[in-house]
Amino acid sequence: MAASKPRKYPSGSPKRNKTWFAILGLLAWKPMSGYDIKKLIEVGLSYFWHESYGSLYPTLDRLVVAGLASRKEQRRHGRRTRHVYCITAKGRREMQAWLREPTDLPRTRNELQLKFFLCSRQPPVESIRLLEEYREQQREVQELYADSERILRRAVRDRALPDELEEVLPTEAPKRSDTERRNEALIFLLTLRHGVLKVGARLAWCDEALRALRSAAKEKDHARKG
Repeated sequence: MAASKPRKYPSGSPKRNKTWFAILGLLAWKPMSGYDIKKLIEVGLSYFWHESYGSLYPTLDRLVVAGLASRKEQRRHGRRTRHVYCITAKGRREMQAWLREPTDLPRTRNELQLKFFLCSRQPPVESIRLLEEYREQQREVQELYADSERILRRAVRDRALPDELEEVLPTEAPKRSDTERRNEALIFLLTLRHGVLKVGARLAWCDEALRALRSAAKEKDHARKG
C-alpha cells in the first residue's frame, strides 16, 4: 500500500514538529505528567531519541491548546500537585495519520565526522587521535547496548518486559496477552538492534580509517627519510 502524502495544516494552526508527535505518541500509551514522559524517554528511548525539559512542557501546552491532549491536576498526599496529560480522540487520530505519512530522511549533525573532515589539513596524528578517542567511546556504547539487548532477548523469550519498562508502561489498559507482550518486547528489541548495528558499523569504519591513516603516515615518513 502506498504511503500517504504529507498533510497540509491550516494556516495559523500550531507548528507540528517531531517533538510534538513523540510526546503525543507516548501519551497514547497512558496518561502521564511531563516528568513521567521524560523518565520514559530516558529508560526506553534514549538510544535513538532525546528530548529536553525545555521542549517538553511548551509542547504539552500546545497539544492541550490544539485539543489533542487534555490536562488535569492530580493531588497527592504530602506532595506537590502535578499536571497529568491524556491524549484525546482527536489526538489519537492525529497520531495515526502521522504514522502513515512518509518518514523524513534523518538529518545528521555528527561532530566527529565534522572534526575528521576538517582535519584534512592537520598532521595525520590529529586525525588518528580523534579516531582512537571516538572508537573508545563507541566501544563503551556497544557494551551498554549489549546489556540492553540481553535483557530484551530474555523478555522476548519469556514474554515479559523488563521491570524498568513495566514501571512506565500503561497500567490501566486491559491486560495484554502473552503474544501481545512478546510482540511488544520484539519491537523494542528490533529498535535497539538498529542502534547495535550502527555502532558496529562505526567501529568497523574506525578500524578501516585508522589502518589507512597509519599506512599513509608511514609512507610519508619513508618519503621524507628517502
